[in-house]
Amino acid sequence: MRLVLASALLALMLGLQQLHAHFPADLGSRATLAFGFLMLTGFLLGEVLARWLPRITGYLLAGMAFGPYLLGLVGDEVVEHFRLVDELALVLIALTAGAELSLARLRVRLAGILGIASVQTVVVLTATTGGLWLLSAWLSPFDGLGPGAVLALAALLGIIATATSPSTAVAVIVEARSQGPLTDAVLGVTVLKDILVLAGFSLVLAAGLPYLAPGARPPEDLWRLMLVVGVSLAGGAGFGGLMIAYLRFVGRQTVLFVVGSAFLLISLCSAFGLDPLLAAVAAGFAVRNFSNQGERLLRSLEHAAGPVFLIFFCLAGAGLNLTALGAMWRAALVLIVLRAGFTWLGTWLGAALVHDADAVRRYAWTGFLGQAGVSLGLAALLRARLPGVGALAADLIVGAIVVNQILGPVAFRWALRRSGEALR
Repeated sequence: MRLVLASALLALMLGLQQLHAHFPADLGSRATLAFGFLMLTGFLLGEVLARWLPRITGYLLAGMAFGPYLLGLVGDEVVEHFRLVDELALVLIALTAGAELSLARLRVRLAGILGIASVQTVVVLTATTGGLWLLSAWLSPFDGLGPGAVLALAALLGIIATATSPSTAVAVIVEARSQGPLTDAVLGVTVLKDILVLAGFSLVLAAGLPYLAPGARPPEDLWRLMLVVGVSLAGGAGFGGLMIAYLRFVGRQTVLFVVGSAFLLISLCSAFGLDPLLAAVAAGFAVRNFSNQGERLLRSLEHAAGPVFLIFFCLAGAGLNLTALGAMWRAALVLIVLRAGFTWLGTWLGAALVHDADAVRRYAWTGFLGQAGVSLGLAALLRARLPGVGALAADLIVGAIVVNQILGPVAFRWALRRSGEALR
């Protein structure tokens, strides 16, 4: 029945597209129609595929199928038109990530989180950079570059390869209702690595600019970047204090409250030049660990989780550039294999170094395969800062993300079930 309904919606959408060809509608009307179609069909296909795949993978596949690079029923203008909704979903996911980080559990796992995050970052960065440098003669993004530029570009791709996706990990964890050392380790490491990657990217880009774009203005220095990170975290914690006050003294319509809070947080961060995702993680962390309202916040976020994940991952799938994957499949395949292999090695070494649980050593690496927001943002920054070579590098990154974002959730759900931490 779900497939029948999805087919009926598809037929209706195709008919309306033919009608619009003869009687053009304004962008707002077309975008709203396409958005509604994507949400309904994405939900139906996600439910159909849920027996074999995580729902978010089904949402991604639906977005890709109906997006501009395959059937073309949802164009680029729709993704851009609903960018605020997409950002809202991402901030709510970040709030969930922060609210899942319990200090009581983190104290027990702190050595493991720090060990995995540091060792994995070093291994993936150095090994991926070295592998791309050695194979650069056979990879198209490096064509025509001098030795210094080749090393600089390989290092930029290496630092982006270390980035993970807290939103993807949280989505799989919430769907599986998992709890345990593996879940805690993946959550802690993904959040910590976002901060490490942002700082590392700024340093590598500053060092590589003279080789890749002579005469270009250096990016923000590390101290300014760290200031933004610090203020974002501190401001988010303060915002979490306001959320605690509402949940404690009012406590009504909490689902509506968290959605409104996310909108307000986005606006405040935009006004003051802060990072809304870091601020949201800090706010959720503050509520969970410095009040007794953490469980209430989590329940409210879980009630909103279905629509939030549906919106975010359907739009993410529609926005993935499949043309980039086809044009650079060889380089993308090398990057995917290097990243996956050294992510496994770095995770295993880090977990073994601190004598972490067997489930963490064996399975935690699967939680770091997915890539989304941070990686896409850094790819866009490369495209803007490095004309020519930056566009090629961005297309390569996006091509790798397409595969990682499909395979990552599948592998992580399998690992949670294999370890016994998934409750469903």
